[in-house]
Amino acid sequence: MKRLPGWIVNGLLLFVGSLIGLWMAGHPPLMGLLRGESQKKAIANKPGDYPDLASDLQTVKRISRVLSHIAEQVTPAVVSIHCLKYFSADELGTISFQQENGDDATKGRFKFRRPRQYRQEGTGSGVIISPDGYILTNFHVINHAQEIEVTLADHRSYSARIVGADRLSEVAVIKIEAQNLPFARLGNSDSCRVGELVLAIGNPLDLSSTVTLGIISALGRRIDIIRDNFAIETFIQTDAAINPGNSGGALVNLRGEVIGINTAIATETGFDMGFGFAIPINLVKKISADLIRNGEVVRGYLGIAMQNIDELQARALGLSKPHGIFVDDVFKGSPASKADIRMMDVIIEVDGKAVNRANELQAYIARKTPGEEVHFALLRSGKRIERRVTLGMRQTEQRRSRRSRRIKKHFTDLGMKLKPLTEFDSIELGYPSTDGVLVEQVARFSPAERAGIQVDDIITRINDIRVDGPRQFREALRRYKPGDVVIIRVFRASGNYHYFVEIP
Repeated sequence: MKRLPGWIVNGLLLFVGSLIGLWMAGHPPLMGLLRGESQKKAIANKPGDYPDLASDLQTVKRISRVLSHIAEQVTPAVVSIHCLKYFSADELGTISFQQENGDDATKGRFKFRRPRQYRQEGTGSGVIISPDGYILTNFHVINHAQEIEVTLADHRSYSARIVGADRLSEVAVIKIEAQNLPFARLGNSDSCRVGELVLAIGNPLDLSSTVTLGIISALGRRIDIIRDNFAIETFIQTDAAINPGNSGGALVNLRGEVIGINTAIATETGFDMGFGFAIPINLVKKISADLIRNGEVVRGYLGIAMQNIDELQARALGLSKPHGIFVDDVFKGSPASKADIRMMDVIIEVDGKAVNRANELQAYIARKTPGEEVHFALLRSGKRIERRVTLGMRQTEQRRSRRSRRIKKHFTDLGMKLKPLTEFDSIELGYPSTDGVLVEQVARFSPAERAGIQVDDIITRINDIRVDGPRQFREALRRYKPGDVVIIRVFRASGNYHYFVEIP
């Protein structure tokens, strides 16, 4: 191995030494130690030595007291939620328990019997928002739950019922029968700033009343955890530790106000890696109010398809930099169409506020109610124009879920409820035809659900057989016998997907 020339080694040593010297110059206590002074003298807190040290320590102590006070005030309003879901053997499918390498002659009394019922348990958190027992949590915490038990911070337990749940935003409200409960103050998530200190309070890993500290890392995050074209994702990102069981808990600012409902983590291990996400409380307020009043959410409807603008698109549109939201499509007869918003317009402001992300606009509209007027500033062919849109109404997810709960547990049509595809359906779903059949509902644990088929999918073919309606779908299925696997082609979100389904 060749040695470096001496002049190179000396130069590197000189350079490194200079860097260390500059760094040490900014740390007087260390410089004092190097000069042989005592550690006590080097870090002494005398007037003139470190004039800011005492005040800095007092500031840290004051912040610590504030954090402790917030935890003491908010923790009693954060509850633990324990859910039970019971599944029949038929719902879970056939499960065979056999001894390895055994046969009928040797199994005898040692064979296993299949349980008639299976139980799934889940835990999460919630935030009390009224003294009479209304509690905010996440949709996924209570989804399909048949028994819900709420445990308060003082260890009292109550049975809870579901008031309403909204899959598109991941917000749910449950209720316990109690009075004079501690409840949290809800803040203003629109005033949140990146870098702001926050506390996450919840019950991770069955560790009740856990408080963690972090900052707001980002705002308006979309992480695609809600699988729906109308999903509302504009999360607050935080590095306050969030783990399984924190879902539905509180994200709290230094005023002791809840500014978000903790919902998800981005992780490769299943546990906290510094990427937690909370639903902004301003969105939660609107949705929870609808759920408490009506049991469902009534959303404003604009009626456009949109996408973010990057550098390439900005150049094509003649923009000086990437900004605004590109209008991909305007649905026929929609409020946007009636207000003369057009394809290829660029939305730059909504109610006087600049917008640059499609999910931000979607969340903003979701906070509005049908009949409200929204003011848009647009760029069309490089010129600024303004439009006022009176929002409409679209069918809510709650109505769909209510109908699905009335469906009996059988798997006719592979567990799907189908309906003829209308021109409006094609426009709303971006499908360039009316050939096909629309999936209106998918039964829980059905072959269709297990394969991955979803509500609002448009089925166009079974194997090589074209499907134009529910009747044609059933006729095509009759060609196959139980155990056959068919390939079902669906259109979803402007693309074709193929699902492999075994005929039961």
